[in-house]
Amino acid sequence: MTILGALIILFHPSEEQLARAVAMRSACDRLLVVDNLPLPDARAAMMLGEAGVALLHHGNRNGIAGAFNCGLSALFDEGVDAVALFDQDSEAPASYFTVMRDRCAAMNGRAFLAGPRIFDENDQRFLPELATSGLTVERLSIHADAALQRCAFLISSGCVISREAFARLGRFDEALFIDHVDTEYCFRALLNNVPVYVVPSLVLLHRIGSRRRHKLGSLELTTMNHPGFRRYYSARNAMQLALQYGMRLPVAIVPNVLTLWQIVQIVLLEKDKLAKLTAIALGLFDGFFGRMGPLQRTRPRLAAKVAKIAKAADAADAADAVDSVRLGEMNAQVAGERAMPLTRHS
Repeated sequence: MTILGALIILFHPSEEQLARAVAMRSACDRLLVVDNLPLPDARAAMMLGEAGVALLHHGNRNGIAGAFNCGLSALFDEGVDAVALFDQDSEAPASYFTVMRDRCAAMNGRAFLAGPRIFDENDQRFLPELATSGLTVERLSIHADAALQRCAFLISSGCVISREAFARLGRFDEALFIDHVDTEYCFRALLNNVPVYVVPSLVLLHRIGSRRRHKLGSLELTTMNHPGFRRYYSARNAMQLALQYGMRLPVAIVPNVLTLWQIVQIVLLEKDKLAKLTAIALGLFDGFFGRMGPLQRTRPRLAAKVAKIAKAADAADAADAVDSVRLGEMNAQVAGERAMPLTRHS
């Protein structure tokens, strides 16, 4: 019987996301959760520990790629045959593991990547499934009754990696840190003849960025609204992929077209234009000259600014939480006073 494990990466998870991780324990054969915060998340450790879920603290060393590698190595060392990757904000359908386990068994130990269709809850539409010859890209026509359908790209969340695929393709590229980590892995699969499949019968609910739709005359445009540091990583890694794979797979240039489209969206519709455009420019420069790795190493000033903004946001969240507690206490006190019986005096 095929042993199908699951790997969930956490980064500031909500209680709902932690509850979803706990619920996944009974659906898969092995579950490992990686806490990727720089310091251990005590709340996550307590909640997952009480449920008997294995938790590994990785400390955001080399970003999402490092967390994937850490978790995949641990699960394959435990003897699983394939591992399903999940972001904390993804919601797998009830039939996910039953269907994926059957698909893995049918592959009979071969190298492959397989994933569900992705429905973006922010944008309320499916991400396009794409095929490529290496030179051009075309959108697939999905056949709902097909067990598996060959494609070219998968996002990491919901993607199943077989043991043999991990052995042949190796670890995720930790120099990328975050953004296009899954794209690079799919390029590697294409070059190494490891098939990539979409499972049409499965749909994964996922949230990508903070997408918003805008009307610009007769046009309807969608913006991602990622913060500046994410724009940096996306632009830098897209440039690096073009340089690394462009001669063998001209389609590797396409992520840079997406960078140009992001610039248009920012100029026309998004806030913090200067900060985001500056981050993209720095990313393109660093990608071209091979300055890779975490932001703290490549652009310490930008990293310090990001940390300052995050600290201010955390302080604001903490203040809101205190205010909520105080309001709750006041409401409880008022409710208690209203509930007290009136004392009558003769």
